[in-house]
Amino acid sequence: MSPDAHHPHMISFKSQQGSMLVIAIFIIVVLGILLSALASILSSSQQSVNYEVLGVRAQAAANAGLDAGLYRILRQSSSCNVMASGSTMPTTMLSVALDVSSTGLSQCTVAVFCGQRPAVSGSTAIYFILNSTGTCIAGNNKLTATRVIKSEVKK
Repeated sequence: MSPDAHHPHMISFKSQQGSMLVIAIFIIVVLGILLSALASILSSSQQSVNYEVLGVRAQAAANAGLDAGLYRILRQSSSCNVMASGSTMPTTMLSVALDVSSTGLSQCTVAVFCGQRPAVSGSTAIYFILNSTGTCIAGNNKLTATRVIKSEVKK
């Protein structure tokens, strides 16, 4: 007599051959899909961080341009053209260069424009408008930030 004849409820190994292979392939496929999704999430997260850093650098360049522009107008007596009535865009370009040797603003540029308007009649104040645009480039990414400041100066 064979051992199977005494235990009919025992499953033979012959009927289970290959089932572990199917389970192993299923687990490998599921893990592969999970790893692929994780890699995609990490890649998009890294791209978001890169844009965030580049945007902050562009904002810092624009802010530095405003500071330098105000300094040129108030301390170095740089002149700004009088803006036409109804105009909102300054037209005089101020020469401002970023010191990128010691800052995190490498690969960034700034363009600063200024304009002036007389203040309320009877006042000796001058109304300055400065528009600063900081642009940073890293690889194929280019981000721009614009800042505007309006300042009334009494002379």
